[in-house]
Amino acid sequence: MLGLARYGFRDEANRVALALLDAAAEFGDRLPEAMAGFARERTLAAIPYPTACSPQAWASGVPLNLIRAMLGLRPVDGQLVVDPALPPEIGRIQIRGIAAFGHRWDVEAVGSEGYVRLAAG
Repeated sequence: MLGLARYGFRDEANRVALALLDAAAEFGDRLPEAMAGFARERTLAAIPYPTACSPQAWASGVPLNLIRAMLGLRPVDGQLVVDPALPPEIGRIQIRGIAAFGHRWDVEAVGSEGYVRLAAG
């Protein structure tokens, strides 16, 4: 998903992100290691893969990468920058106090508008 966003497929990355968030809601807001690949039209809910671990440690990082991809958040020359492309279903993302480069940063985005600035204090 980060690769899609990195290479300019932001709409496609958002589609995957929203689908993963929908799936997470079916699993108690935790993504499992794997889930069955049935079409949404075939089943009413996500189907757990029988031998998948849940929670799965590496899957716990997925929501952070979803946010990063939607925000277009990346480090550039000792600063954080954003190039947001938030889907309407998300609306707004606001993060306070991200630690990076020896500072704390505040990030906010709505749609394709956003900012990063040093946190107060």
